[in-house]
Amino acid sequence: MERTLLLNSTYEPLLVITWRKAIVLMCLEKVETLAHYERRVRSTSMALNVPAVVRLFKRVRYRPSTVRFNRTNIYTRDKYTCQYCGTVESRGELTYDHVVPRSRGGKTSWTNIVTCCKPCNRRKGNRTPAEARMKLLRPPVKPDWLPVLGSTLITSEPPEAWKPFLW
Repeated sequence: MERTLLLNSTYEPLLVITWRKAIVLMCLEKVETLAHYERRVRSTSMALNVPAVVRLFKRVRYRPSTVRFNRTNIYTRDKYTCQYCGTVESRGELTYDHVVPRSRGGKTSWTNIVTCCKPCNRRKGNRTPAEARMKLLRPPVKPDWLPVLGSTLITSEPPEAWKPFLW
């Protein structure tokens, strides 16, 4: 299913929305279409190309106050890369690891969780990286801000129609 890139009035990427939401915004005259896909959708009274990129007419201030702590954002922060061996894996092949195991007082937090492949997670087990003789590629940190686009753009190649607005 096609996704639509929503830009602020200043051409900054804000969100990835569904094409249906983009068409609703078009009908409400809140956005203009900058690029579209080849596919057309029809209603009883009109036919439209599915929008690929839309821009808001009015500028909105959008900045998430904090980044939610969840699996997707952990994987996004670590770029879907095992923090022990450096292999890039798909979401289904990854897990996360407590650097300091919970059994030893480690907390489930941004600064104690890293993305890990299953073989490295089994190898490390219930030990610290030093005890398992494994080195972290990067220490885990709490991100200041992740764009909403982050997970979408990292997990898949953005559509061609978006590229002029992203780079």
